[in-house]
Amino acid sequence: MPLRPARRDVARILVIRRRGLGDALLSVAMIEALASAYPEAILDVLIDRPFVPLVEQMLTRSNVVTWPPSAGSSLPIWIRELRSRHYDLVVDPLSTPRTALWTALSGARWRVGFDLRWRSWAYNIAVARKSESGRDVDQYSGESVQDLTRAMGLATLPWTPPRITAQHSDVLDDNYRAWRDRLALDPSTDLALVLSAGWPTKAWPVQHVVGLLDLARQGGRRCILVPGPGDDAMTAKIMAAAPDVVVAPPTGLGELADLLSRCSAYVGTDGGAQHVATVVGVPKVTLFGPTDALSWNRDHPFHVAVQTDEPCSPCSFHECPVPGHPCMTNIMPERVWTEILRVTAADGEEYR
Repeated sequence: MPLRPARRDVARILVIRRRGLGDALLSVAMIEALASAYPEAILDVLIDRPFVPLVEQMLTRSNVVTWPPSAGSSLPIWIRELRSRHYDLVVDPLSTPRTALWTALSGARWRVGFDLRWRSWAYNIAVARKSESGRDVDQYSGESVQDLTRAMGLATLPWTPPRITAQHSDVLDDNYRAWRDRLALDPSTDLALVLSAGWPTKAWPVQHVVGLLDLARQGGRRCILVPGPGDDAMTAKIMAAAPDVVVAPPTGLGELADLLSRCSAYVGTDGGAQHVATVVGVPKVTLFGPTDALSWNRDHPFHVAVQTDEPCSPCSFHECPVPGHPCMTNIMPERVWTEILRVTAADGEEYR
């Protein structure tokens, strides 16, 4: 069987791109490469429901299939639906045991995924992943995903961020739009501060946040605190310690993309928002503790990963077993401020 399916043999393609927002955004370049290689094929992309509005705007020749497909859909119903689409090629960048099973049961002639323990059986094009102890260590995840199409012989260029602009952002909430217009965001001075922590170990101490706000105020910069779901307690603590902090209203992904595009830099923790900053083209200063900056931070002078040299980091632990949680508490506000000044000093330079 050829490593690269011929165009004439591929009428329908499925890319299973479930789970995180960053995973979805970093896979767009790979999906576009498939669309270019098989221009006559129907290309479906399985995306988690919350991320569909943003990702849909970056896919030029693909159909989005929302997960879950419908309320109350059971696994047998989903498998029947999957098989009924008669895919010729399934590409599974996630390669979990569940998505590997879906790939195997799809009935596709060509099945592409990563050569991982307990799941490589599902793929007849199984691609080695550069990893150690279950995590990528030596290349950006956007590049890792493109290894799947490279294994198929597709001429894939080095990863570049998919394009999205404020003009093409999701329909904006009226309350957000009114707040934004009253505030008159200034891209020469305003900084977007996004401190959401999907894991407790990703959180940056509130006292360090307050220290950074003081440095920004002294430096003539305004920080816009952008809370995410579940950030109420953290936001309240920051507002109690720094009552004059500007807090953004609730934002969906469209509003987040619009807000970030109007600021001079993204400053915050490693999460989905920092990948939105990448695609809107804003410089970033991202704080990394338990997660791997090599995998999740673009190797670029204007995409700075701030991290300490703790021997236990990165660990991918959701709870820290080390007293004091040094990988995040040792990231001091003065160091973060220095990096902010550096990435925002290159007036007019290209950072995409």
